[in-house]
Amino acid sequence: MRQTDQNVITALTHRPWSLSHTEDGKPRYSGVCKQFLFVVMDILLDWSMHNILWYLCGISAFLMQKDFVSPDYLRKWSAKGIQVVGWTVNTFDEKNYYESHLGSSYITDSMLEDCPPQV
Repeated sequence: MRQTDQNVITALTHRPWSLSHTEDGKPRYSGVCKQFLFVVMDILLDWSMHNILWYLCGISAFLMQKDFVSPDYLRKWSAKGIQVVGWTVNTFDEKNYYESHLGSSYITDSMLEDCPPQV
């Protein structure tokens, strides 16, 4: 897609452990074997997104769940020419951290300084 039109923005979206755990960090499955299988799948998905899929898909941005973005993470993607966008950044402190400390873009649910978490 981007080989045809460089103005098109493409991205991958990722939340680590999304297959094996719920958003609040609890295991998604009660069966040990099934939970283990999905943990392994999460590891493979994470590895493939960071090492293969970003290149195959020709992305220009990587949308990462806000709690996993760090200065080092931003540097690694920047070296590949990819912009990292954190999601969903809603509190004043989070927005301030992204703007002043990380200097990174983010996705929010509200333009207000603070907004309650969306479930």
